[in-house]
Amino acid sequence: PFDIDGIVIKVNSLPLQNQLGMIARSPRWASAAKYAPEQATTIIENIVIQVGRTGALTPVAIMTPVNVGGVTITHATLHNQNEITRKDIRIGDTVLIQRAGDVIPEVVSVVIEKRREASQPFFIPEICPICQSQAFKSEDESVSRCSNPGCPAKLSESLKHFVSRRAMNLDHLGDKLIEVLVDKKMVKGFSDLYRLKKEDLLQLERQGEKSTDNLLAAIENSKHTTLARFIFALGIRFVGEQTAKEIALAFGSINNFLNAQQEELLAIREIGPKVANSILSS
Repeated sequence: PFDIDGIVIKVNSLPLQNQLGMIARSPRWASAAKYAPEQATTIIENIVIQVGRTGALTPVAIMTPVNVGGVTITHATLHNQNEITRKDIRIGDTVLIQRAGDVIPEVVSVVIEKRREASQPFFIPEICPICQSQAFKSEDESVSRCSNPGCPAKLSESLKHFVSRRAMNLDHLGDKLIEVLVDKKMVKGFSDLYRLKKEDLLQLERQGEKSTDNLLAAIENSKHTTLARFIFALGIRFVGEQTAKEIALAFGSINNFLNAQQEELLAIREIGPKVANSILSS
């Protein structure tokens, strides 16, 4: 009486399981069988541009709400200009959507016969919609990025990553509060979080004494973290959790990491030239 996204087919015999063995991330004796995703049609009412922590300008379709697999879908990422052009997605189009892997909403195709005569192709703007700075696109990428290192959107998203559970795990500092702190210029970088004063926070709307005390306590607790989590929290492009662990193991302290040379970085198993250059330029 409820939807499932697939089944697992497996060998029950334990001796056969042992004989078949494992590969890196899964057993050879079990395999997932996914059902075809449920699809529905809806209308793209608008396309907005979101700016991420690395400055990536991501187009997002705002759609007439539609139920797909028991979930109401209103938004879907369109990824980049290449994807929009390939599928010829326009504002006002009727589109076929599904949840990729039964999780992430995606636009499958446009119902061309329902397209309005006055529709126009959509192009991602060449300026950041938040700070109005020039956007740029590297030769090896299909994503446009904001060129302004001080872009408020990049700062907000970087802070959200910094305080997240897998990074500094800083409780009581939600997305809305981060945006308020950035908007009021109370926080201009990660270190400013550790300079927040109780009297300043109490001046913010809906910020009571108890919630302020909890936030300041969480900020203090976050100082007692591991080097790996701190490096991951910095949000350096291409440096995920595993790479951060390898870096922490190799350098042992934040000062050693800050003074790292390219050859030292390239000596780490998880790091190639692309990642090393990203670290050195951050």
